[in-house]
Amino acid sequence: MVKKILKLLSSHSQITLIVSILLLILFSPFYWDSPFANYFNFLFLSLILLSSILTLKKSGFKFKRVQSIGYLILALTLLTAILHNDYLELVNKIVFVLFYILVAINLLVGIVKSKEVDSNVIFSAVAVYLLFGFCGALLAAVVHFFNPAAFSLESTYSSQFHQYLYFSFITFTTTGYGDVLPISPMARTLAIFLAVFGQIYLTVIIGILIGKYLSGSKKS
Repeated sequence: MVKKILKLLSSHSQITLIVSILLLILFSPFYWDSPFANYFNFLFLSLILLSSILTLKKSGFKFKRVQSIGYLILALTLLTAILHNDYLELVNKIVFVLFYILVAINLLVGIVKSKEVDSNVIFSAVAVYLLFGFCGALLAAVVHFFNPAAFSLESTYSSQFHQYLYFSFITFTTTGYGDVLPISPMARTLAIFLAVFGQIYLTVIIGILIGKYLSGSKKS
């Protein structure tokens, strides 16, 4: 039974990754003040991490070796949830970002190498977009660790991390409502990179997908 579930998840790993990130965004505002908040975080972060690891199974040898690192990060995430140590949580976030960048590169390589635009390519493009938005939230949390006044946050309505998710995706899409503001130079630098990268990614990935689609149409 477990093998069948893993096989099903592995064959649809991009969709699983997308759903995992969306679930975190959806539910994180509701458990932030619960005494079990750390364990809920562990659950959702583990889902994102496991689905990211599954995307590597379809890759070449170099990326497959990264899977073992993913399982180590999973153990570190559990340890962080148990110990409630700020420095361990900081290390965990940084390692998360590095790992997710590798996962995103792996998915992008698959998109570039694909000969036609199919559902896997489209879901990979969406997964990378959400992954980078998620990484932006993690980086905002890292900036806040070193400078608690780096962002203007409305801490009474939701968890800090959900506000960072909100800030990251709003900046990533260049919507910029202005209710969560980057104050420190480092926070503003992060906001610039998120905004620029968000626009570049959409422009380039849409160009690639359209080019592959037109190329496939001509061949058929």
